[in-house]
Amino acid sequence: MAVTTTILNILPGKTSEFIDFICDVRAGRVEEHGVSRNRVGLEVERAWLEPTASGDVIIMYYEGQDPAKSMRMLEESTEDYDLWYRDRLHDITGVDFCKADAVALGDLVFESPRLDREGPDVPYATVIPIQPGLKGKWRQWLDELLASRENEYRSYQERYGLSIEKLFVVRTADGPAGVLYAEGEDPAGAMARFARSHQPFDAWMREEMLYLNGIDFVRRQTAPAPELMLDWKAKRRKAAA
Repeated sequence: MAVTTTILNILPGKTSEFIDFICDVRAGRVEEHGVSRNRVGLEVERAWLEPTASGDVIIMYYEGQDPAKSMRMLEESTEDYDLWYRDRLHDITGVDFCKADAVALGDLVFESPRLDREGPDVPYATVIPIQPGLKGKWRQWLDELLASRENEYRSYQERYGLSIEKLFVVRTADGPAGVLYAEGEDPAGAMARFARSHQPFDAWMREEMLYLNGIDFVRRQTAPAPELMLDWKAKRRKAAA
């Protein structure tokens, strides 16, 4: 299964329209949404609303056999629901979804080993800035997590109940940005505990991310958390008896 993400900036004053739009999808048009996504081969579509220093953003996450192809099909579709969906998002973000490359899809640059755990997994996503000129060093640091620091990293996953973490690089008007996607018992709560942890590995992670991403995790905990607005999954067909 392939995965990707994108970041969409909400136009000033349009956040309430985005919330109303998602409510319309979930309340009255969820069946049409499912038909649309099944038609283009998407199996998972999630959307978060996250306030940032430069304004509110939408984080989109997709899973499917070929999400990039699926997005092109949605951009070219003349189906009524897809036209309505594109028009609403255009009003909210200013992005013309019919233009080639209007939506920059993220590249997966890091994926942790999946940790088996009991209980349902909660999905979580957040924007991770990348300091100017440090994209290469950031990716080298991610490689280090699964090389010389792998045992410490797996202990970190277990400590915070994280089944998996994925990091993407997305092209934006302000340069490359990262998106962290995680699943686990309580990923948002895990981030808060991580910010306060005295574990040596956690302290090292925070120092590296302060340098590479400009994130002060203590201050970040006072900011509003990303809110999961849409969590659509294709219905699994029952196996034939």
